[in-house]
Amino acid sequence: MNNRTKMNPNSVNLNSILKKQCLMKKVGIGLAGLGFMARVHSRALNGIPEAKIVAAWSKFPDEHNKFNEFSKKLGFEIETYYTDIKKMLENPRVDTVICAIPSRFVEPIAKEIIQAGKPALIECPPCDTPEKIDRIDKLAKERGVKLMPGHCYRFAPCFKKSKELVDKGEIGGPIFVHFREFVPAESLARQWAPGSWIWDKDRGGPIPTMTVFCMDMARWLLNSEPVSLYATIKWQDLPQLGILGYTVVNMIKFENEVTWVNEFSGSVVPSMGSPMTMEIVGEKGNAVVADGPEKVILYTEKKEEQQVWSFDITRPERWGHKPQDEYFIKSVILGREEPIVKLQDAKKALKMSLAILESSKTGKAVYFDQV
Repeated sequence: MNNRTKMNPNSVNLNSILKKQCLMKKVGIGLAGLGFMARVHSRALNGIPEAKIVAAWSKFPDEHNKFNEFSKKLGFEIETYYTDIKKMLENPRVDTVICAIPSRFVEPIAKEIIQAGKPALIECPPCDTPEKIDRIDKLAKERGVKLMPGHCYRFAPCFKKSKELVDKGEIGGPIFVHFREFVPAESLARQWAPGSWIWDKDRGGPIPTMTVFCMDMARWLLNSEPVSLYATIKWQDLPQLGILGYTVVNMIKFENEVTWVNEFSGSVVPSMGSPMTMEIVGEKGNAVVADGPEKVILYTEKKEEQQVWSFDITRPERWGHKPQDEYFIKSVILGREEPIVKLQDAKKALKMSLAILESSKTGKAVYFDQV
């Protein structure tokens, strides 16, 4: 007599369903900081099925109320708000942290996150000095905690495609790059109110925050390190908006002999058109051009052989925030991979942005012995 119990076929389906539910478990996210960049990340995360914002921290209760109204418009509500970062990190539903606070205040918060053993994506610049980045990097490595700096340009469709074409040799070796990023002053005024930390000219104003993403992208796209940087800055008080305008021109020479010229401005009017263009000229005479975040063009000798790639992308994807956050959730948190962007990358980018300030003050080029 066979005493084994026959398996109910329905139980197989049930086990399969339970397994799928486990695999589909959402990563619980805690937001550290509830300013402009927290809203950017929230829009991105709201479109990622594997992620759910379960908690948020700000020491300012007024920000809790404002962010709650914002999240409702996006179609979700955060379960718990905290004014004590330690309490949020003790929440067992918080699997990881998106840290989106001003760079000068990051170090102590990052230390709390690391002490709690929570992996984190830290908005850039992750600190306001290279030395602070080194300190949190050292502590994270000692504790085995994964920290990823938010260099979103590496994930933006237009920049990824541009790098792909360069790496494939479509233009031969690159010899010159021109990058322009003109952000309307009105847009910056909506992001940061008059009197905000970012308008402190003595600390560099918006320059480090607004240029560091391009600095990282330049190293990544060229697979090379900078040799020297020369820059000029024109500051403008904009009393009609209550903010500080700026226009930057800088030239970077790289080890692979590429010259990269940047133009940044936060003083222009909205009618200036596309906020960004990037032109990469190669030794073949061909060029890769990112004509705004939605289009990349490969220019060749014969006009009929030119190729165009258009990207139908939503707001969180334009500058790479959604694909960046999706990579962080799926590959770093769920896949347990090491981040492809390291804190030392962020340190090198910050040193380049700080060199813009130094060169503009001294009128001399800054040379990098070791970025």
